[in-house]
Amino acid sequence: MSFSLVTMALIIIGCEKSLDIGEDLCRRGRPNDAVPFLTIAMKDGNNFDAEIQMAYLSPDLLFSIEMLESAEKRARALLLNRLGEDCFDDGGPCVGRFWDASLLPTRPYMRVLQALVRMCFETKQCEKGARTIIEMLRLSPGDNLNQRWWLGPMLIRTGRFADALSFCQLWIKLSGSSSIPIRGGTVFKPPSDKLLVPETEAKYAKIAPCAMVHNAALAAFKLWGRCPQASQLLRIAARTNPDILAKIIGRRARPGEYRRVKVGAGDFNGPNEAHDYLWVAQDLWMAPDVWDWVNEDPAGAAILKSCSRPECDVKEAEATQFKRCAACRAVVYCGSTCQKGDWKRHKPECTRTVEERKIKKNAWKGKPPANTYAYDSEQLFESW
Repeated sequence: MSFSLVTMALIIIGCEKSLDIGEDLCRRGRPNDAVPFLTIAMKDGNNFDAEIQMAYLSPDLLFSIEMLESAEKRARALLLNRLGEDCFDDGGPCVGRFWDASLLPTRPYMRVLQALVRMCFETKQCEKGARTIIEMLRLSPGDNLNQRWWLGPMLIRTGRFADALSFCQLWIKLSGSSSIPIRGGTVFKPPSDKLLVPETEAKYAKIAPCAMVHNAALAAFKLWGRCPQASQLLRIAARTNPDILAKIIGRRARPGEYRRVKVGAGDFNGPNEAHDYLWVAQDLWMAPDVWDWVNEDPAGAAILKSCSRPECDVKEAEATQFKRCAACRAVVYCGSTCQKGDWKRHKPECTRTVEERKIKKNAWKGKPPANTYAYDSEQLFESW
């Protein structure tokens, strides 16, 4: 091996190690310390993950978009060279398979597009963001990077209410199945205006992803106003995850961070999914006309909670009035007296819920089961 090739190999090895260190520092909340290592990692012009991380850290989001667009062009050229000039063509050997194990070189490219979507959202370039998601779903209809949850709000922000509703209706219909729609559901057709029969409504309330149903309800309202179809979708949404509408009606502040929860990863329709959905879409729901509709619709009143102590019949006068158990987050109480009085009954359920949540989370991450949950004192409240 020539001297230049040896030197290049050493640089690349150093770049990969520097990326690992930089990403670890970011995970530990030390972004400033991560920058020098990411800078070294970027010396390898094909280390796109380092550029993605730097884009997230940059305070200048428009510069971040420029950085990612440059990375996208170089990553695209690299794939054309490695996989063939037809790798981005419909009907070619790669489109529809851009996350397959047999096409690993495509994954950095897809991660660049994912980061570009995030920056477009942050800078309110929603048309560009929607186009990018649609392209990602063309390349990988199975949506391994969970971009379909962002497309509904992106389309709504650009006034494409019919497309947003059509898209969401298709994915809701596929809930619980392994079917993958053509182009990830982006062959937009006129949305259905038919009401669901009670059996189907009950089914979707149990198995449909909360983000998709909330997006559908919002799109239906934007498209048709206060109508039975929008009300039915709102009713289903409230049953899939009441935390979302509770915080909207309660006018709670939008979450301050995006947790990047992988939908269904041990928290299907749970608090973490509600958190991330509100980070992406809460401002759309706080528009005066939308908020008035939600607050006045029977589905909104249905989210008012009763105290979890069986002996108590007090019900919330307004959304999020009661506070929930800080450990399991599954029960609410009207005050500390009921919370303390119900602890003996609630403790086994609380312990089991927390244990199951930890097991699912660790299993998803490939970690061994967590230690047995133990908490002998009374639970503290956690506000909504």
